Amino acid sequence: MEGLRLAHNIGDENHSNYHTREQILACDDPIGFDGVYRNVYENQDVLKGKSGIMFVMGNFLGGNNEFDLKNVPKLERYCTLDEVKELCSLYAFEIGWHTWSHRNLCELSEKEILQEIAAPFRTRYLRYPYGEYCNKVIECVKRAGYEKAYSVIQGVYDHPYKMFSNYVERI
Repeated sequence: MEGLRLAHNIGDENHSNYHTREQILACDDPIGFDGVYRNVYENQDVLKGKSGIMFVMGNFLGGNNEFDLKNVPKLERYCTLDEVKELCSLYAFEIGWHTWSHRNLCELSEKEILQEIAAPFRTRYLRYPYGEYCNKVIECVKRAGYEKAYSVIQGVYDHPYKMFSNYVERI
């Protein structure tokens, strides 16, 4: 999957973290869901005929986004891993990894980066928290065996560890 359209929540909140059902339905590109909020599961009918990657965060599966309340308008729940697996089995989505705790990987030691990116299941794709990456992070991602890593920061399309994701609003 080359470029992905980045999505988070499905809902009507007036915030960049929310995408309407209409926006998801109108999107013809693969979609990358970050965190996989519970409202994605509740609105899964809009995923019919869509494809993409559902990036999960280990420490927050089945939990909430309290850690990120300074950036989002309200408290929301994330899907459990079983719910994400169910969505992926019903629709043309794969499971990707978004780290254990959503820390900025560029601020961590090599050992901490490798711990954060170590998914508890096999996956080919990683999404960088906050879209941030640096050479040290890219080297760790390569060593961990990921095929591609995605960012929201413009990268080079022909570099598998600098794949750029556009926001759904920019369709």
